Amino acid sequence: MILQAHLHSLCLLMLYLATGYGQEGKFSGPLKPMTFSIYEGQEPSQIIFQFKANPPAVTFELTGETDNIFVIEREGLLYYNRALDRETRSTHNLQVAALDANGIIVEGPVPITIKVKDINDNRPTFLQSKYEGSVRQNSRPGKPFLYVNATDLDDPATPNGQLYYQIVIQLPMINNVMYFQINNKTGAISLTREGSQELNPAKNPSYNLVISVKDMGGQSENSFSDTTSVDIIVTENIWKAPKPVEMVENSTDPHPIKITQVRWNDPGAQYSLVDKEKLPRFPFSIDQEGDIYVTQPLDREEKDAYVFYAVAKDEYGKPLSYPLEIHVKVKDINDNPPTCPSPVTVFEVQENERLGNSIGTLTAHDRDEENTANSFLNYRIVEQTPKLPMDGLFLIQTYAGMLQLAKQSLKKQDTPQYNLTIEVSDKDFKTLCFVQINVIDINDQIPIFEKSDYGNLTLAEDTNIGSTILTIQATDADEPFTGSSKILYHIIKGDSEGRLGVDTDPHTNTGYVIIKKPLDFETAAVSNIVFKAENPEPLVFGVKYNASSFAKFTLIVTDVNEAPQFSQHVFQAKVSEDVAIGTKVGNVTAKDPEGLDISYSLRGDTRGWLKIDHVTGEIFSVAPLDREAGSPYRVQVVATEVGIILAVVFIRIKKDKGKDNVESAQASEVKPLRS
Repeated sequence: MILQAHLHSLCLLMLYLATGYGQEGKFSGPLKPMTFSIYEGQEPSQIIFQFKANPPAVTFELTGETDNIFVIEREGLLYYNRALDRETRSTHNLQVAALDANGIIVEGPVPITIKVKDINDNRPTFLQSKYEGSVRQNSRPGKPFLYVNATDLDDPATPNGQLYYQIVIQLPMINNVMYFQINNKTGAISLTREGSQELNPAKNPSYNLVISVKDMGGQSENSFSDTTSVDIIVTENIWKAPKPVEMVENSTDPHPIKITQVRWNDPGAQYSLVDKEKLPRFPFSIDQEGDIYVTQPLDREEKDAYVFYAVAKDEYGKPLSYPLEIHVKVKDINDNPPTCPSPVTVFEVQENERLGNSIGTLTAHDRDEENTANSFLNYRIVEQTPKLPMDGLFLIQTYAGMLQLAKQSLKKQDTPQYNLTIEVSDKDFKTLCFVQINVIDINDQIPIFEKSDYGNLTLAEDTNIGSTILTIQATDADEPFTGSSKILYHIIKGDSEGRLGVDTDPHTNTGYVIIKKPLDFETAAVSNIVFKAENPEPLVFGVKYNASSFAKFTLIVTDVNEAPQFSQHVFQAKVSEDVAIGTKVGNVTAKDPEGLDISYSLRGDTRGWLKIDHVTGEIFSVAPLDREAGSPYRVQVVATEVGIILAVVFIRIKKDKGKDNVESAQASEVKPLRS
């Protein structure tokens, strides 16, 4: 053994000398505190350092965490005789001392630290060979619902221990779309956006994932890896709108009252309510457990239904999903009495109304819910005033409220008015309503004119529109100021053009005949006008209008001499200035309303260029035309009848070189003249 040790020391010494360790410098030096870094797994018998000591030191001693790996020779050579393992011990704390020949420490001890540097000599390993988890449909994308974990014994501060997670397989894979994702550093599994939208337990209740983990950050071909299996159950989304809620109005129970609830798929959601209708009073609230409360009594007559939204948000205030619509219906109780349509409801009935005929319908109202017992009304007559000629003249339909004659037709001479008190009731309340029935005269009298012939009336044809030309009068013996006695006058003959009209005074029934359109001697010199007087109300059966309701008069329209009328307001002609004398340059025409002959003449022909045919209105040149002297050249044509100047029209002559004569008309003002 002594020989083997001696040989081993000799070999190290030779290696030491061969590699230059014997020289003062990087690999040798005095005894002092030092730190060395050595990769694990390297070949043994590697020299670390040679310490040198001054006399009387003759040898060295090594103590501390040597683990029988580190050795120091007498000559001060520090080496290790086995490969280091960082996972067993990452740091070795040693002490080196120098001894004299008697084994007494003469220098040191000094601390020597050996740090074992990591190499990638360990593969990552999942903590479980299979993982199981569940996720709800429509869960928020990116929110983890399961973690997978792997460990690696290598140094996590180096790439050797940096792990990278990845989904290798998703089963089933639908349309080649990944529904799941994993955080490659933490192993957190969550839904993708597509998964949040598409997962449906009714279609695919479960999924399987194969997940790999690699060291070296997954960036090296030499990375070690491991795989695990993940089974995922898809559960139904619990973020659903609750069933509609029914609340009885005017509840006396202590408020707030829980009426329903909503729940997000995961704990920690922040809940709120949003009023869809922006009401002035919003009587609902929600707590952070998702319980919804009504905070005060509801009134169906104020609002019979509410619709609002429940919202769930994450810790950052971002909505987790779509809002849920909450419906609350307010159930009715009988808390409203019937109400009358007005303080007094007034109906009219004619004297000759038949038994059973409807007089009118009393329609009371009830604010409680329609078509329920709370708003179902009954009608009953409790009093008739006066009781003439007898009581019980009227009856009312119990459920419809229609009033009818019960015993006989009414007569105004008995009483012109009846007052009824009617009880209207629902199942809990009663209300008295008042009805007034007026007995009205029947239309059994026809209008009678005070005279049947208003004689002859002579008017000039230029009488102003709106003028009253005649007053007519008829009378009616029916009750005044009713539809039976009001008179309307109509012209039924002699005025097909509608030149006349009749206005009626509603208080006196006097008719005023007025002119509505201009009179015209030439078309209607004499008109035999016939009036008819009638009521807006129909006559009773058996009564008819007769000759007494008709009257007439004769309208004679006298002639007024009217100016001739030109066919155009302005006559315009274009002629070349080099036209021959005697060339026709235009033509004007006029007509006389009375049919008299017309003579034409020119006015304003200052240059004497034109002449006109007095009979035909044709215009000719009588002298050379000069464009430079005047263009256009304006003259007037005067149309006369029986020596009276009646109308004037302008003629404009435009002179243009080298062009044919052209006649055109342009609108302008007509100036009738009188002499």
